Amino acid sequence: MSFVSVKRRIDRFMANPGIRVNGLIITIIPGISIKRGEFSAELILKERDGKGSMTFFPLFPGVTLAYIFVNSPVWTAPDFHDNGSMETGPLLLNYCVTGRCELILNNGNFVYVKDGEISLTERFARQQYVYPRRIYEGIEFFVDMDTVNAQSSWVEAEFDIDFHRLRDLYCPDGGTYIASVTTEIEEVLKKLWSLLDISVPLAIPQMKIYTLALFSLLQNLKEIPPSQACTFFTETQVDIAKRVEKIITSDLRQHHPAWELAAQFSVSETSLKNYFRGVYGQNISIYLREVRMQQAAELLTTTNLSVSEIAEQVGYLNQSKFSSAFKKQFNASPLEFKRRKNLERNTSN
Repeated sequence: MSFVSVKRRIDRFMANPGIRVNGLIITIIPGISIKRGEFSAELILKERDGKGSMTFFPLFPGVTLAYIFVNSPVWTAPDFHDNGSMETGPLLLNYCVTGRCELILNNGNFVYVKDGEISLTERFARQQYVYPRRIYEGIEFFVDMDTVNAQSSWVEAEFDIDFHRLRDLYCPDGGTYIASVTTEIEEVLKKLWSLLDISVPLAIPQMKIYTLALFSLLQNLKEIPPSQACTFFTETQVDIAKRVEKIITSDLRQHHPAWELAAQFSVSETSLKNYFRGVYGQNISIYLREVRMQQAAELLTTTNLSVSEIAEQVGYLNQSKFSSAFKKQFNASPLEFKRRKNLERNTSN
């Protein structure tokens, strides 16, 4: 998905008089809109389950950089393909800063990119991007080979970067590559991430420099770390993990032993735990405790319920145990947390 392709699709939508709003926001599909700037195009997600943004910067013809911020379990995939296909496209390089992102391999199995890892692939999301932990921050590059060949061959020649070779090194036969980054590559990616803190006109030249440095480093690694895409889960296994997550979080007052959940899905307790950890990156008990604490924090901030009432609502019959778990999570007791949030609210007003 080159920036040119994005812009072409945006212009197509802008031609529809029912789409333009104040000349800036163009609704693509329900819940997603586009905001055009002088140097970028921003996709904005705002749905019941969450929100997020993807901001695209055209660096060279065929090479686009996107900064991604998502606070939602899913992001409906916009159709940027001319033929509507969501199977293959340009070379995608993704760097996960925070969170967890789901990828689908050629054989239909699932893998997960986590903090500090990169992925390279030519496969797009089928219908939606999935973020099991409901939060994701990262960087993604889109390299449209045809556009690079036609308009950016000077980049490859001048800086000795061969994008076709990169694809063959990391994604042979249409495969997906996932690995932790080397120290040198991580340093460049962190530099790119930090550019969000400076003004866009000043950031663009540096984005170009660090992008060239990144692809050069990837191409010239003496030893490419082995891909972790071999650790995969089947669609059935992922479905079990996601159904378990819904069960345990739908009513936090309820307690569901792992053996009981395993029996419900006719798998062993060990297998169930492995599926869940593979998708969500944590074991069931730690994941559930964090969900309970986040819900407790929300209730402390937005309601007048007592600590004992909140403890009960999130599944703690013992208020002392609840307070201990809360303090471990937020480094403050429930009452201290509530007072601090109230003070912050009053100060901001």
